[in-house]
Amino acid sequence: MSPKQPSTAVVTAFVALCLLGSLAATAPPASAQSSIVVTNATQTPTTPGVGDTFEVTATIRNQAGASGPFRVNEVVVEVPGRGPSGYTNARDLGTLEPGSSMQIGLPATVDEPGWHQLRVLVYGQTATGRAVRVAYPVTVQVVEQQRPQIDLAFEDGVVGAESAVNVTVANGLADSIRNLRVELTGDGVRVDQPSRVRSALAGEAEANYTFAVTPERAGDRALSARVTYTDVTGERRTVTERFRYAVEPLDRDVRLDVSTVRGETPAVEVTVVNLGNAPLEDVAVTGESGEASLSTALVDRIGPQATETARLNVTDLASVGTGLTVRADYEVAGQRHETTREVTGAFVPGRIDLTGVDVARTGDGTVRVTGTASNTGTTRVQAVTVRVLSTESVTPANPGKEYFVGAVDASDFSSFTVNARIDGENATTIPLEATYLVDGEERTRTVRATYDPPETPERRGTGFPLVGVGVLLAVVVAGVFLWRRRRAD
Repeated sequence: MSPKQPSTAVVTAFVALCLLGSLAATAPPASAQSSIVVTNATQTPTTPGVGDTFEVTATIRNQAGASGPFRVNEVVVEVPGRGPSGYTNARDLGTLEPGSSMQIGLPATVDEPGWHQLRVLVYGQTATGRAVRVAYPVTVQVVEQQRPQIDLAFEDGVVGAESAVNVTVANGLADSIRNLRVELTGDGVRVDQPSRVRSALAGEAEANYTFAVTPERAGDRALSARVTYTDVTGERRTVTERFRYAVEPLDRDVRLDVSTVRGETPAVEVTVVNLGNAPLEDVAVTGESGEASLSTALVDRIGPQATETARLNVTDLASVGTGLTVRADYEVAGQRHETTREVTGAFVPGRIDLTGVDVARTGDGTVRVTGTASNTGTTRVQAVTVRVLSTESVTPANPGKEYFVGAVDASDFSSFTVNARIDGENATTIPLEATYLVDGEERTRTVRATYDPPETPERRGTGFPLVGVGVLLAVVVAGVFLWRRRRAD
């Protein structure tokens, strides 16, 4: 007897029970369903332009029937196809009690025109610690349209040194835009007064803004310029541009070059050489030399790889020392610094020397003394007068007992001529005196000019008797010679 085969109805019932069991095993229980939902998501403006930054605002709600509070850990707006740059988020947004909601706004940018589907992602935890992820689609139409252009002009930055960044906003639209807000931010950069406002900017017009920025870290940084405005349709729009900003470490290198100014008003010129890569601000240049007083020179700014020359006047020339110390005090990258330099022989008061002196006899029994009054110092001298001094054998002779030379510039000279009478046979020098003024103080210089007196019989000795003795000796010798010859005959 063959075994009894199950009926078709029994088999069908068995298969149905298996399918129902499978469905029951895969479907989550009602208590496991999430109570957190995104009820709405909008964008402002409703039709953003290509490259414009717009805001996506999502409403997140914990439904009234939830078993407990929901902790919102992160909300993300994702723009497909943009990679990391299409991902913006906000973290640790708090807790939603049952029946409560919150609104979160995040920026987004789309680079292509057309219809695009973005996603709002909510990550959080239930009261029991279960992780929940909720996704909500946002459809956005992006249009190709003109928008204001942003351009930045700046030089490479230096850590700690303030510099200027010029921002130009050009409205290429046919219509004016209004309620502008221009903002500048940076990575590792401090911006002074980072936001500026303007009521309106006409079509085909531009506006310029200058921002003071101070880099805080070296390397490749970024500057972001953002312009928010209201267009002719009343939509609030935002344009953002990013620029690479290279920042160098601070290099401070300051040197001082010193030179003297020769002339009636003595002075020292100090050249401040900035070999560093940051500007010098509020520069004060001073000097010291003995007990002399030197003025202080102020310079507002010396740019990198630039020089400025400051003049320090000397008000008490007679008190200068053999050495000169110059000092530059300045600010660089927000800190005060000082650079000094010591030099010798840079500043020598005017000094008169009588050089090239020549003495010549004249036909009237006097001698004429000529020469040059040479200024061997680095400052001008005044009221130079050369005269003959009287001695037992030398007296000044008219005309020309003294000669007024006047002023002589530094490292310059002037000729003079004076006359003297020699009353003694043994005089071999003629005393000359030069008086002059240095910074109002009288100085005296005395020299002796060499004098060769004319030869006289007395100075030559008994010249004639010596000749007679010679002749007499010759006669005696000749007589002796003749006498000896006759005797021999």
